[in-house]
Amino acid sequence: MILEMPYCPHARMDRVKNSNEFFTLKHFADVINSLNFTEVRILDPHSNVCTALINNVKVKHPQEMINKTIATIPDNTNLVAFYPDEGAMKRGTDYVKGAYAFGIKKRDWETGKILGLELMNKDVVKDRDVLIIDDICSRGGTFYYSAKALKEAGAKNIYLYITHCENTILEGELLTSGLIEKVYTTNSIFTKEHEKIEVFEL
Repeated sequence: MILEMPYCPHARMDRVKNSNEFFTLKHFADVINSLNFTEVRILDPHSNVCTALINNVKVKHPQEMINKTIATIPDNTNLVAFYPDEGAMKRGTDYVKGAYAFGIKKRDWETGKILGLELMNKDVVKDRDVLIIDDICSRGGTFYYSAKALKEAGAKNIYLYITHCENTILEGELLTSGLIEKVYTTNSIFTKEHEKIEVFEL
């Protein structure tokens, strides 16, 4: 018996930092494992913690969607990739070849709020279009600060690809900031419509 699970619920809860937090990914994995699937197919899981906890996982990579995204972007010959953190960089550099920049997030671990982002290897983005690549978006704070830092470094048009986009992106300031030209995602969890969001059907 095969389970098709494009998005893994609780994927972000793959660690705990405080004694009052719950390792919810572990509990979710226990439930899935108890059902004894012969294969569990997950698209672009958030980390290797997810794939380690769930039995018989087969990872589906977002290469096809990233290729579609790049093909849709005007003048993509001048495109450079950007990864907002180390996790995104480790996953993304397998999908897009060539020069890239990456970020180091400044976060308040008590509240989870992102306080800013330091741009590394920023010289490669000057006067170029940039595609931000990551796996999950909620309200879009990470990408707002990423785009802001990229603009300050001289980037031209900025696009965003995220495999799993929560509907809460509509509640954040990313789409109204004027920093992002377009967002590309899949219908793994996104169910709304917005003029700046293009959705790829799985």
